Amino acid sequence: MKILFIDLETTGTEPGKHGVVQTAGIIEIDGKVVEEFEFKSRPFPEEVCELQALQTIGKTKEEIASYPEPHLAYQGLIRIFDQYIDRHNKADKFYMVGQNPSFDYNFLTKFFQKNGNQFLYAYIQYYLIDLIAAAALFQSAGKIKVPNMRLETMADYFGIKLKAHDAAEDVRATRELYHAYVNLIRQINMPEKLKASAQ
Repeated sequence: MKILFIDLETTGTEPGKHGVVQTAGIIEIDGKVVEEFEFKSRPFPEEVCELQALQTIGKTKEEIASYPEPHLAYQGLIRIFDQYIDRHNKADKFYMVGQNPSFDYNFLTKFFQKNGNQFLYAYIQYYLIDLIAAAALFQSAGKIKVPNMRLETMADYFGIKLKAHDAAEDVRATRELYHAYVNLIRQINMPEKLKASAQ
């Protein structure tokens, strides 16, 4: 199983209007980490930088303006993705995992499009693994008890160290949280028939 843990820091919340300034990820294949990456990129000239978004990630317009051109981050991502995925094979794709991964997927899709590539979906399964939805399921089943499903809250609950609002830190915590959930599932008492099918 090929898993892509990925987190983006952006200059706002609208993929068509705002830009990506940091992209960090971990690629795990059959339970083993095979790649960690991080790219910083300045926004495209037409993209808007919202003050609140910059305050959240602790950066200034001057700082992100000094980052490399966005096409360099794009080329780095393509080089890594092509190393692990045959984009011409419909059965060979990453399972993308994240906290509200549709946010990152939508921004990444637009980032690819702005770099002239319409085919991010060639690398990633169309169904995303959302750890917020997983946390809500565990909460409703009485397996955990937390005030909210934010990454900081869940990391604290499971004893995972986290420096929030940095993509590299967030993605490492996300991977640890994913495995905490997997272990929690394994502890659930399932009928023998389901246990056998899961092995």
